[in-house]
Amino acid sequence: MTDFAALLGIDAGDLAALTGVVLREAPPPPPRRAVDAAALLWAARRLSAAQARQISELARSLREASPDAVQRPARD
Repeated sequence: MTDFAALLGIDAGDLAALTGVVLREAPPPPPRRAVDAAALLWAARRLSAAQARQISELARSLREASPDAVQRPARD
């Protein structure tokens, strides 16, 4: 619940109330990187498909160029 609330950019308690979910305890605030990721996804909604592909390719090349990059299997 808390992760989904962070993605939506709303308070987990509010989301629980809207959906009828009972939280056993007050959730902690979302981590800063979750908040930043939600903001990035919200901003990305305005990108065209071509722009999103360009960003994806750039991110992939930057990740591969990173000295601590994790080797991932090639995509088909």
